[in-house]
Amino acid sequence: MTVAAGGVLADDTAAQTGRLTARPRTVGTPTVGPPPKGINLLGLDRETRDRDAILYAPANFAPGTAIPLLLFLHGAGQNGALMAKALQNAAERHGVLLLAPTSRAATWDMRRAPACEDSGLIAKALAQVFAAATVDPRRIGIGGLSDGASFALSLGLANGDLFGEVMSFSAGFFHVPLRMGHPRIFLSHGHRDTVIDFRIGRQIADRLIESGYDVTFRPFDGGHGIPPDGLEAALAEFLA
Repeated sequence: MTVAAGGVLADDTAAQTGRLTARPRTVGTPTVGPPPKGINLLGLDRETRDRDAILYAPANFAPGTAIPLLLFLHGAGQNGALMAKALQNAAERHGVLLLAPTSRAATWDMRRAPACEDSGLIAKALAQVFAAATVDPRRIGIGGLSDGASFALSLGLANGDLFGEVMSFSAGFFHVPLRMGHPRIFLSHGHRDTVIDFRIGRQIADRLIESGYDVTFRPFDGGHGIPPDGLEAALAEFLA
């Protein structure tokens, strides 16, 4: 079901600077109709449903009750629908709103991140969710897989005053011309990753630790992906 027809592909501030200005309401009731429980299309792309953002609302969702929000970004060649399907059971278990947008191209724009059209769409999606739900401002996280993890690090560190937690699974790099706030960072990387070498994940962790961030680095004996126990550990840290 479509929550609302936004019809705008980019937010100028986010696209030009990488800064997300939308914030959850601290008082009052939702200003638009709340999403039904389950999978929802946000209606942000006029041309194709395949490049829309997906919102998953768990069974415990109530419009007037504060709920954690996790923004999670897909890997290259994937989309938000696939990411939402992969993570909806975890979101249901933990009672978390799950927002899974789709990159404007086949993958996220890491050349210009976080100041790019992808951030503009994410800004519009967040504004729509904040208008339709009561999001707990202390529990807003961003995460991603592979290219999505790289983009999540870039956007998350530039908006650490919004995101309390950044979760990265198998990232290859990050680009942060601007850093705001001081989010916790959860990094996971497989020792047998043949797409992005494990040593790169270790280097990312070391760089962030040296920069003074609170980093949890959790290697695992596997390849390129999201290990179930790693996801649970990341969610436990996020919701603690």
